[in-house]
Amino acid sequence: MTDTYWDNSPETTEVFADEASADTYIRVNGSNVALEAGANLIETVKSQARDAGLGKFRVFMNGEEIRPSEAPDTIASGSHLELRPYDVAGA
Repeated sequence: MTDTYWDNSPETTEVFADEASADTYIRVNGSNVALEAGANLIETVKSQARDAGLGKFRVFMNGEEIRPSEAPDTIASGSHLELRPYDVAGA
């Protein structure tokens, strides 16, 4: 795995559109999905990305981008995560 972006290939076409108004959540494709504090962050992020059809993506935690090597082991209570598609310049 590269440390420039998160890679969850192969890409799928499933769209995830669950809404949640929780204190701890992940924003994917414009929707907030409630997360369980203490859950494994990497497994949760990859699962949400797979459900949203994202192969390569960027992860933001509380407004700051985090690389795979910087990811904490678990999701802290009150965390706000966001997944954004990874766009290769010039592609």
